[in-house]
Amino acid sequence: MLQRIRLHYKGRGGNSGIHSSFFRRSLILVMLITCLPTALIGFSLHQIGVNRIESEVNKTHQLRLTQVSKQLDNELSQLEVRLTQWALNPVFSEQLKHIRFAEDVDFTRSLLKTLYIMQETNPLIAEVNLYIENRGVLISSTRGVSTLPEGTDLSDFRQMMSKDRNIFWTKSLELPGVSSQPSAQKGFPYSLIHKLPYDAANKYGVLIVRLNPSQISSYLHEFDESVAASLFDRQGDVLIRGKQGSESNSRFEEFLKDRVMARWQNLKEDTFLSGFEGIKYSVSYYTSSRLGSDWIFATASDISKVSAPVVVMSRLILLISAIGFVTAAALSWFASRRLYTPIARLMGSITKDPKYRGMESGDELKFIEKEWHNLSRESSILQERVEEQLPALREGFMLQWVQGRLYYLAEDELKARMEYYGWETVNQQYAVLAVQLIGLTTVGGKFKEDDDQLVSFAAANIMDELTRLHMEQAYVINFQDLFVGIVIGLPANIPGTAVKKELSQLSQEIISTLNNILNLQVTVCIGQLSTELGCIPQMMEEARQTLRFRKLIEGNQIIEMDSLFISGDFTFRYPFEIEKELIHAIRLGQEEEAFRRAEEFVVELERHAGVELLLQQAMIQLIGNVNNTLLQAGFNVYSFLKGQNFYEEIMQLRQGGEMLKWFKNHVISPYVQEMNQTYQAHLTQNVEKVVRLVEEKYMTDLSLEECADTLGVNVSSLSKIFKQVKGINYVDYVTKVRIENSKKLLLETDMKISEIAEKVGYQHSWFNRVFKKAEGVTPTQYREQQEI
Repeated sequence: MLQRIRLHYKGRGGNSGIHSSFFRRSLILVMLITCLPTALIGFSLHQIGVNRIESEVNKTHQLRLTQVSKQLDNELSQLEVRLTQWALNPVFSEQLKHIRFAEDVDFTRSLLKTLYIMQETNPLIAEVNLYIENRGVLISSTRGVSTLPEGTDLSDFRQMMSKDRNIFWTKSLELPGVSSQPSAQKGFPYSLIHKLPYDAANKYGVLIVRLNPSQISSYLHEFDESVAASLFDRQGDVLIRGKQGSESNSRFEEFLKDRVMARWQNLKEDTFLSGFEGIKYSVSYYTSSRLGSDWIFATASDISKVSAPVVVMSRLILLISAIGFVTAAALSWFASRRLYTPIARLMGSITKDPKYRGMESGDELKFIEKEWHNLSRESSILQERVEEQLPALREGFMLQWVQGRLYYLAEDELKARMEYYGWETVNQQYAVLAVQLIGLTTVGGKFKEDDDQLVSFAAANIMDELTRLHMEQAYVINFQDLFVGIVIGLPANIPGTAVKKELSQLSQEIISTLNNILNLQVTVCIGQLSTELGCIPQMMEEARQTLRFRKLIEGNQIIEMDSLFISGDFTFRYPFEIEKELIHAIRLGQEEEAFRRAEEFVVELERHAGVELLLQQAMIQLIGNVNNTLLQAGFNVYSFLKGQNFYEEIMQLRQGGEMLKWFKNHVISPYVQEMNQTYQAHLTQNVEKVVRLVEEKYMTDLSLEECADTLGVNVSSLSKIFKQVKGINYVDYVTKVRIENSKKLLLETDMKISEIAEKVGYQHSWFNRVFKKAEGVTPTQYREQQEI
């Protein structure tokens, strides 16, 4: 070889300068390496950094605003619910229209105590008032009972009494004797109103809850000092000012309100950038929809201070890059000469020219590389050993090796074993393919659910034939669970890009063949490369786990581990609202509704999850939330498991349809059945309690509503289950009990008919009519017939 190189360069003389193309390319390459990265970093930081920071500040600002706003929104919603519950208190019955508060001191004291307790139960409440319309009386939790003087303007009260709603918010309510006080003028403009009584058509008055402005302001004070915050309604009136929302900064407050109101008609929640007096602000707002009103929570944050250091730094980097470019050019020229010196000495020794200065055309390295490859191909020896006794032994060894059971073997021992089974291990690199078969039971498929091993065996044989056609060293491993692994050995001198390309072609051919023959969807993961046999078990396991990142919307897929985490974007939106409705349906025992919500949940996950792993994790999250909710409700969900590990079972499922079917059969149906049985037993117990109440108090005017209040249940549900259990409605049952007791008194006592009627809770004339309707004879006739 050296003789041919000498002949090629024979007669080539020295030159006064370096003319090698390799030198020129090296010089340009070094200059690009030393100069371009710094310049690109500075330019990218300047162009992208500021916008990125603004975007992140906007997101953080909006997230913080949403958290604080929802916290206040939840507090106000709880207050509305609590006021509705208070309105059901018997102390607010219609008897208040006739009570003489000055005379009935005990009742008045109890009423004031109730109002004071209502005020103290929620820190947002500043004062609770009770207004009685026909009496002209205003009762306060802090000021006691006061009679409104004649001539008092009651237009606000009349307007409240005329509203259709029972509960609502009203603005700027004038309370006689209160609104004129300085503390009231600085109070919160809105008051929460509930008309009384709760369940009657004719209302006699209202409960008035006035809010504590300092407590509401505390939510605005949760922001940093640099954040201006305000709360105003849809009319643009400021309700609460934050730390920077004082009167001295009214122009900024008007700017914030104008910008928000301009967008509020179209978007109830948004974040945007806006400038004020040369300063850029991140403005965010959130709308809280109250009963009859909308409150807008708005904040503004100065972001110019955040982005200023980035702008200065990026400009400084650009300046340094410009200075460094000149320096790098000189250093690159010097470095390139030093890099070329060893090659020049090598070529000089080959050509016998100690002053060698480079080729006029061509590349010295390509010439040397070409000659070297020719010598390697000429000297390579192809060996092939075929031993019929080795296949079975080799199969067991390969399976144990790939599963990691031969971890105790060193690298040299593994190479010796592989050489014994016919593998070349010198100067080799190794790759793995992980193949997952999906859709065994899909519509139009050829197999059943329990055909896993049969399908795996057929697929492994097909893949073995295909890999033998393309690879000199490859082994197919059947894991018997619709998963097949392939270990491939390749020469170490093949570039990684060429290896990946060849593996991709093989993967595509495997997918196409299995589709045509077995009618199954196939996902192939191309693992990473390694030169060590001891890394193969870990590479196979990583490739198998990477299969979980397959995209749900695609049938057949090829996943490359090297590029998965570079280009993959697996963020998705978890369907919290559908999950809430699904859990609610399960708790109510509504199986069909729960099935429908579960189908919507899986469809939403498949649409947004993107990959199989996120779908499985989302289903695991759903199961955990369902179990947690039922545990909080008092149900022992562990009794349903019966030794099953739901999380391991869900991780074995690959498709949304399989997960949905499993979830219906193993979660929804058992849970709903148990909850319905528990709920039915609870209702039956309530019916028995009602029966005992009727037997004890049948002689009084005991209504079903009183029974429901006593038991703390809904009267409509109690009426329905009472008829289901007893076969008759409540009124007929009470009548039956009274008639049976009257018949007993007619036979066992000498009491008069009128006395018996009063004894069982009837008037005399009405008793005769009811008794005759039930028994066909009058009470007197019944007594006479029984005596005969």
